[in-house]
Amino acid sequence: MKRFLFASCLVMLAVWHLGCSKDSPKPTPEPEPEPIKLEREAVKFALQGRPQYLAEAYRFIGKDSVDLLKLDTNYARYRNIVFFSFHFDEGYINFWSGSQFPNTEIPGDVKTFNLGIRVDRPTGLRCYWEEEKGTLRIESDRMTDYFPMIVLGKKAYLETSSFVNHRTIEMVKAAQVKSQAIFIYEDDDPKLGKVKYKITLKPMYEYYREPNQQWDANFAVF
Repeated sequence: MKRFLFASCLVMLAVWHLGCSKDSPKPTPEPEPEPIKLEREAVKFALQGRPQYLAEAYRFIGKDSVDLLKLDTNYARYRNIVFFSFHFDEGYINFWSGSQFPNTEIPGDVKTFNLGIRVDRPTGLRCYWEEEKGTLRIESDRMTDYFPMIVLGKKAYLETSSFVNHRTIEMVKAAQVKSQAIFIYEDDDPKLGKVKYKITLKPMYEYYREPNQQWDANFAVF
């Protein structure tokens, strides 16, 4: 009798377990997050409103990365003398000339530059707003003597998830995360295989200009 009761309990336990397994709903997989889309006017204000400084340039192959500012002397040489000037509505990117000087006025890890702001020159780069993706695309359109490192026919996209812009120098001074625009482009290199490039631009905030001066001004990069 005891054996019968024990066996009956096992059968009931098994049936109850199977019933619970059938009734319990399977966990619903988490939906893929919607891609972040930026507003055209916000990107235009951030990029066209100020010169842009080449802060970082990295090449990625698999999990390995290389700092192009250390690898390529062209990047290292150009980053502190030429600064990008976006003409958003016209669809092209020029550059201002300038030079870095020691920062003795602004607290923190801040770079300071003097830029000639009267005339800008072509880079051979063009920019296009992609409304469906909510981002900006940059293409290398032609070669120029000013930027010999640019390769024709490449496309880079503004990374929407990391885009940060502070509208004033007071706001960026107080912010934990500073303003930046990261552009990504991927390439099939005949020697290296699949390669990803990540280029970080930082806006240059004007902080001093002599009265009635229209030729040059001082800028800070945070």
